[in-house]
Amino acid sequence: MNVENVGEIRALVLDDNTFARKFAVRALTSAGVAAVVEAASGSEAISILSRATNAVHLIFCDLLMPDMDGVEFVRHAATLAIVPTFVFVSGADQALLNTAEDMARARGLEVLGSIQKPISVDAVRRILTKLHDAAPQSHDAGRASITPAHIEDALNKKQILLHFQPKVSLTDGALVGFEALARWQHPDFGLIPPGAFITLAEESGQIAALTDYLAVLAMEQCAAWNHVGLHAKISVNLSAYMLVDLDLPDRMEMTTRRVDIRPGQIVLEITESGLFRDAATALDILARLHMKGFPLSIDDFGTGYSSMEQLRRVPFSEMKIDRAFVRGAAESSRARMILKSSADLGRNLGMSVVAEGAETIEDWKTLGDTGVDIVQGYFVAKPMAVEQVESWWRRVGDRRLGLA
Repeated sequence: MNVENVGEIRALVLDDNTFARKFAVRALTSAGVAAVVEAASGSEAISILSRATNAVHLIFCDLLMPDMDGVEFVRHAATLAIVPTFVFVSGADQALLNTAEDMARARGLEVLGSIQKPISVDAVRRILTKLHDAAPQSHDAGRASITPAHIEDALNKKQILLHFQPKVSLTDGALVGFEALARWQHPDFGLIPPGAFITLAEESGQIAALTDYLAVLAMEQCAAWNHVGLHAKISVNLSAYMLVDLDLPDRMEMTTRRVDIRPGQIVLEITESGLFRDAATALDILARLHMKGFPLSIDDFGTGYSSMEQLRRVPFSEMKIDRAFVRGAAESSRARMILKSSADLGRNLGMSVVAEGAETIEDWKTLGDTGVDIVQGYFVAKPMAVEQVESWWRRVGDRRLGLA
């Protein structure tokens, strides 16, 4: 969404109910939205969105409408040349809203979240606070034609860097560690998010070089923080494509010795859905990493198809529950039960349980009732450049966050 603040947003309210539509318009206007247009049907909304002038940035879409319901509307809207960011609105249960969000994202659309009817000004404001988090930091980066040669050049010129997102204890808000997240500081396109280049690196065979580069950066940063008294674990994403490299455990151990940190300070997050392309080799590598002292974390738990089998075969010490199971758990008893069952499983297997994607105080409180140990998400802190981390830590990290 190419806007800098709420006052620049042009929004569309799609609802077949006249009263609900007018009520929503008033709520958006009171929340500071610059301009709001209305549509009483999906076909009318498609017509508005198809116009070349006065582009709509944000659409508040009702789900339960006659003729063309909100789900059908998303299907048609996804084929348009320019599609606004979605917010779903309904008087239906939260489970349906969550399904609509996931469906829209699966169609490649940007979704800020959902609101239960009736729309309130506070609910709109809470949604609008996510604008900068959802918007890419460089819109040109999304249009850039990135090639393997660009990635190789970025590595050679050290343009790939790390941002760090804090992980804190749910019990007392104490800082536990950070997740290291890749960013590409491109001289022309600005800060490029990982989604724009990680998959290409995997497909082009460059993921090994990229992973090694990022792991070394994380270990060196860990050592630098140790020297200033910031003793925290750093989680590094380990691509499943790396689980064919039998030299990886020795290489990782050698780097920890070189920079003078303990292997236990580097948590290796392995995405659950892609663990075993070559089961024998992957298990060989993971077993040796574990023996050398590197904690293993099963990332995005619950999003793959063989979760239980992975837990049986791999000596994981941490379970990281995917944000999809955190979102909506405060409102949905079913989502809450899934979250609690996952946390119970992890704890019963002797693992630390991390929940990612906590965005609100409601998320934090809900996680407190489910047995989760560690929380990560925008409610705690956004990912930060390395030069921001130490000041953040000195301000709040060493005195607890006051969230418990």
